[in-house]
Amino acid sequence: MQHVKVKYSEKPHLKEGAGWWSRTWYNWRVWRGNHKYNRYDQQRKSVTIRLLGLLGIGVAIIAYSMIMPRPSGTVSTKLNQEMAFGNQGANVQLTEKSFNEDSGLLELHFKFTGNNNESTLSGINMKRYKLSFAGDRYIQSGQSEYHIIPTSANTMVVQFEKLKTNFQDVRVLFEDKTVDTADINIATNESDSSVKKTQSSDQLATVIVNNDDQLHMNNKLDVKSKKQLVIAQTSDNIQEQQRHIKKDKAAIKKWQTAIDEQEENVKSIRVQMKDMTDDEQDQASESIETYESKITDFKKNISNAKEDISDERNKIQQLEKQKTKQQNGQLNVPKLSE
Repeated sequence: MQHVKVKYSEKPHLKEGAGWWSRTWYNWRVWRGNHKYNRYDQQRKSVTIRLLGLLGIGVAIIAYSMIMPRPSGTVSTKLNQEMAFGNQGANVQLTEKSFNEDSGLLELHFKFTGNNNESTLSGINMKRYKLSFAGDRYIQSGQSEYHIIPTSANTMVVQFEKLKTNFQDVRVLFEDKTVDTADINIATNESDSSVKKTQSSDQLATVIVNNDDQLHMNNKLDVKSKKQLVIAQTSDNIQEQQRHIKKDKAAIKKWQTAIDEQEENVKSIRVQMKDMTDDEQDQASESIETYESKITDFKKNISNAKEDISDERNKIQQLEKQKTKQQNGQLNVPKLSE
């Protein structure tokens, strides 16, 4: 049986009718026993407090690791960073990313461009693009659902539902399934087998979204329908054209100011040429030619900008008509390959 220490004063040692010496001896032993007990009791309390403290720290670390996102060893893809994929010169860029911590909804917006870094449809056929996903274990195990929604001829939205708050990263891989005609070969003689053609490999683009401070948190973000996303993309395209018009008008204003400055320089030189020598007049004439050449270039820039504004206004009209059709249910967006 385990011996349990108790205070000496709680032990019935002193007999009734004991003399003064016995009482003195007893009181001294009580003081010494209680002093030892208090010291042992304090040691037990200190050990208990330390053990409980370590246990609390362990529980806090476990809770923190479950709630907070774990740092990823990869670098997150920057917004609007072009990434080439396939063998047809297509590029993809991540234009927007938002995450709702409450519902676990992650929404990613993508835009495709062709060889010439244009938003036109040349070289872009999303029907031949294939997407695959990796990264977070909830995506790999199928616990998180994803939806791929084309929103225009060269844009799409990918929605991830039921992601955990502390997800580490999400990776979207893009592949172009277009046939590369350069890799089509016919049967050749064995004598020609020494000449080997290097088969070009399809380039993959991997967009990485880390759960870090660069990820925009929006707890009002909810799952939108395909119609809502398509109309929102068309509205964004209209606003983009309006920004282009505003930028072009500002450029025209600056070029016109530059033209006025160059014309003032020409007038000033011509006034001073009356008092110049022949050599100075030759140099002045060259300066005038330079200024007039700049004026011609600026006027050409203004003319091009006005043409761009006209095209952008026409594009806005087309987009507004397209938006009206979309509001009536005529979405007219491509389907992706399975």
